[in-house]
Amino acid sequence: MNLTDAFPIPYAHWYAARLYIEAGVATGDVLGRLCITQADWDACQERYRQLHFADTGWVAYAFERAGLSAPEDDRNLYQLLTGSPAPALFSMREALAAIRRRVEADPKIGPFAGVGWVAEYLCERHFPTIRYIYNGAQVCADGKPLQTKTGKVIDGIDPTGFRKLGERWFTDGKRVYGQGETPMTRHWFVMRSADPLTFRVLNERYGADKDAGYYITNLRLTGGDPESFEVIAYPYGTPPKLHVSQSHYAKDSHKVYGYGVEIDGADASSFVPLGVEGKYFADKVRIYWERSPIQGADRATFTCAIEVGQYCAFDKDRVYYGGKVMSAATERADWEAYFKERPEIATTWWHEQAEAGDRKPIGGPFFSDGQRLWVRPQNTRREDWVSLDYIDHDGFEHVVDVFGIDRSGLRYVETRLEMYERPAVKGADPASFERLGDGWYRCAKQAYFMNLTDPREYHRLVVVKADMDSFRMLGSVYAMDAKGLIVEGVRKRDIDAAAVKPIGGMFARLGDTVLFRGKVVKKTGGLDLTTARSPTPRLLVDDAGHMLLGSRYRKPVAGMNAAALRFITPYFATDDRQLYVLTDDSLMHCEGAEVSALKIEDDRHVRDTTTRFAFGGRGLEREAIG
Repeated sequence: MNLTDAFPIPYAHWYAARLYIEAGVATGDVLGRLCITQADWDACQERYRQLHFADTGWVAYAFERAGLSAPEDDRNLYQLLTGSPAPALFSMREALAAIRRRVEADPKIGPFAGVGWVAEYLCERHFPTIRYIYNGAQVCADGKPLQTKTGKVIDGIDPTGFRKLGERWFTDGKRVYGQGETPMTRHWFVMRSADPLTFRVLNERYGADKDAGYYITNLRLTGGDPESFEVIAYPYGTPPKLHVSQSHYAKDSHKVYGYGVEIDGADASSFVPLGVEGKYFADKVRIYWERSPIQGADRATFTCAIEVGQYCAFDKDRVYYGGKVMSAATERADWEAYFKERPEIATTWWHEQAEAGDRKPIGGPFFSDGQRLWVRPQNTRREDWVSLDYIDHDGFEHVVDVFGIDRSGLRYVETRLEMYERPAVKGADPASFERLGDGWYRCAKQAYFMNLTDPREYHRLVVVKADMDSFRMLGSVYAMDAKGLIVEGVRKRDIDAAAVKPIGGMFARLGDTVLFRGKVVKKTGGLDLTTARSPTPRLLVDDAGHMLLGSRYRKPVAGMNAAALRFITPYFATDDRQLYVLTDDSLMHCEGAEVSALKIEDDRHVRDTTTRFAFGGRGLEREAIG
């Protein structure tokens, strides 16, 4: 890329233009002064912005990818941007920073000389760069007055006293302001009751004054000891560096906070980080994953092991991932190298794990070898057996389907994710828990839904705070109570539940309208509702072959006898004449299949006498047999 194409205007003029645009001056008016088109301006913005950090490796890499030299010591670029030859020794970053300071003092330079616009630079957040500019009427950032999360302009900001306290904390002498953000937007707020005279910034997320602590989501943390309020720093990364400025954790002499919320029961005096990921913590009694205590974790032997993988840890009895107990049986091979390299560690779950005895069925998917509970995972790419080390074996009793009871309460396994711990179900009354059918369950206190039939869905348990006196199933994934319609455990508003008539699978009728998962299907094509049926949860088909695949209409498949269509696995179907496979987009004919000779191998594989049909991540594949 040519340098003059990459940087079409002097750096000082670019920066002055940015100040005016960020003060709210119309971009077209600013670019008119520069005699540059919007397209050319947009094309060069990222490169000019990156020069803020000209001496960093990531900027050098970005420039090299664009066919440019690393900017920090590029003499030709220096002359182009500054209009002067580069001295014998120079730093591009420092030179451009000096230019910015001069422009901030007076942006009416070059093409902007004599303009009536006001762009008074006040301060900035360094990374990501957010400049605060007074336009003669309001304090602005990104071209707009500072606004709350709801879009309301914050009135009464005094620009003469506005200054930065920390990267996301500001004051005008009268109030303290914070800069919040979501993944897509930025917003600002007046920190409630904060005292600007005694306010001290602890890091990007926490602050404190004489009366309280504060978190950057506009939380005021009271009831503690603000004088002792401090950030909890933790080592982070490989090699580890102390993580202070962005830590989400803080404490005072009485309380511990994570993400601005008090961690119930945590002992502040002994609360410390574990590992180098900022996720595991401990006090003198308990281990925590972020804000939540890990029930049953052994404080004395708990060890983080990033060498094995992200968020991995263990203690003498169990192995953990992301704060959840994992199946020791499935994890054993992954930890072998770790323990063999550390012979001084000799008494852990890995060393003490006994060979499984004779596994006997005890109801549902559960087996027992006399010491541990086991299930066979439905994901056949994994081990043949998964040990449920998070469920109390001695106190366990099967209830129905994938549910059981141990000393903690109602427990369950999630199909295809059997190796991951699922906590006891909150609010459940195990004694009255029962199956209703079609994935619905109930107890005396609440209702539940778990889709156990559709392999394309993770079988997540949804707890429904329903009115149990009026709760009833309508059919398939549809239910209702006095408050309205419930679909797959989720409430749907503005639909007359009494008028909903389930068809099957995830479909229902509302008069002449079709619902899929409780939402109106807008285009149903030639579908005849009088003959429509759902042979598999996501498919609705009439006798003429017109289909809805989810909420999308599909035309009939040539030669298909729709009235006879039946699924022989969750993915493969036949009408006794042809074989079909259901993809995410269509019902597809598997040409050449001998339907009379079909044999089912598993959910994704069927074969006839000459061909094996496989459906997976690469779509439908055929493999000749013999």
